Amino acid sequence: MTRPAAPLMPTLRHILARVHTRLILFAVLMAGVTLIAAGVLIMRDYAERNLALVARTASYTIEPALLFDDMAAAQDGIAMVANGQGVRLVEVRDNQGRLMTRWIRPDAGAMARLEATAEKLLWPSPVTEPVRHGRDIIARLTVHGDAGAIGRYLLSGVVIALACLGLTVIATQILARRLQKDVTGPLAQIADVAHAVRVDRRFDMRVPGADIAEVDQLARDFNALLDELQQWHAGLLSENRQLEHQATRDPLTGLGNRAMFERQLAASVEAAEQTGQGFAIIYADVNRFKQVNDGHGHDAGDVMLIVIAARLRAALRNGDLAFRLGGDEFALILASDTTREVVEALAARIDTGMEQPIMLPSGQSIQSSLSLGWALYPQDSADPRDLLRHADAAMYAAKGRRHATTD
Repeated sequence: MTRPAAPLMPTLRHILARVHTRLILFAVLMAGVTLIAAGVLIMRDYAERNLALVARTASYTIEPALLFDDMAAAQDGIAMVANGQGVRLVEVRDNQGRLMTRWIRPDAGAMARLEATAEKLLWPSPVTEPVRHGRDIIARLTVHGDAGAIGRYLLSGVVIALACLGLTVIATQILARRLQKDVTGPLAQIADVAHAVRVDRRFDMRVPGADIAEVDQLARDFNALLDELQQWHAGLLSENRQLEHQATRDPLTGLGNRAMFERQLAASVEAAEQTGQGFAIIYADVNRFKQVNDGHGHDAGDVMLIVIAARLRAALRNGDLAFRLGGDEFALILASDTTREVVEALAARIDTGMEQPIMLPSGQSIQSSLSLGWALYPQDSADPRDLLRHADAAMYAAKGRRHATTD
């Protein structure tokens, strides 16, 4: 069952940009709403005062026309006062509420209904003024305000608010790029270097400086930490190489030890199975080593082993390996595609190299020789253990023949 993919985490740049965008948008909206509301209240107060003045002036103007029942003159008087003063409708009714005359702004047209709705919202009740003749009220004049001016103000306010929002988005993008350059960019570089160090062990990488003091200090501290990690890692690698050398090398001769021989044998078998090319193993035992060690001392025995190891290395080809298994026992692993003729020629070369006497610390020189036994993989055996037994048996057989010849 496959695990669901982890959701993508937001980046610091996106978080900062989103927060700044929301804060700026909120501030712009609050400022815009506040200014528009304050403007509407101020304009409404101004309009109410204007309507009251228009109503009072119109009542004085039409009073003679109403006395003489001249509605045309009343219409002209209302038009003269109300036209261009933010008035949409003027009605004149008698004391019984009957309509006497009405004036509607000429350009109201199709917008009249919308303006009427806006008027109800902005002016809950129109302005009513009595028309007096002396102390008697002969009619009542009602003035309905024109909401067009405030509507235009609201529209312009909305347009300005939208323009401010657009500028806010642009400013936010500029700010986001600045954050990307000065903050999130350097932090991303630190993250990239940390990832490279953790995954690829790139302790040589360093973080460039930044333009912001805190981020630059973080980069310098991070680089100092990388310096310490690089030194620690180099020391650790050196110690590991030393430990590996000690664990796989014979301290006296410098040849591979038994553990390294077994590891290399397994690798040679695996390579032979993949390529189909065999290899050879040679066991070597130093003849008369015990007599030299007992008769001339351990120092002489050590010198003898060191010289023999050097002569074995000198006889090998490129790709051949030499090991000291312990005591006076050595082993060789010959490279792939080795034939029996090649092994015999190499054994002859080893015997020739051993003909030169070995100089001991005491100044004496001794003659030494090796008993060699070999086995080929897979001709002699395809099983590694059986192959070793085959080579070991061949070596002891050679040692027996040498003793019989000596005797």
